[in-house]
Amino acid sequence: MTSEVFGWDLAVDCANCDLAKITDAEHIKRFVKELVEDIEMVAFGAPIVVKFGEAHLAGYSLVQLIQTSCITAHFADANSSAYFNVFSCKAFDEGKVRDCIVKWFHPQYISMSKLERSVPR
Repeated sequence: MTSEVFGWDLAVDCANCDLAKITDAEHIKRFVKELVEDIEMVAFGAPIVVKFGEAHLAGYSLVQLIQTSCITAHFADANSSAYFNVFSCKAFDEGKVRDCIVKWFHPQYISMSKLERSVPR
């Protein structure tokens, strides 16, 4: 059985982010616009940024469709954490994703993992 790479999925977990920045919907929208440009993608429509959840789960969630898939993020107010995913069938530079996240949210800790997505044939 063989498989062909369909796309790449980058997960970025961040701790101790700037609380004022992860709780500002307009800041999050400006961030994703810059991220799309930095990784040379094309946005498909406007970003969706919605705050919901209760207790430790409360915070904004972000969905930005791109022509080659999507960018998502979830921000947790209670512990100032953020969780990002970039999935694309077009290759992208994960260092640029990290740099953009650091610039916009100032996390004290970052963990990244990247998967190749494929369908066995």
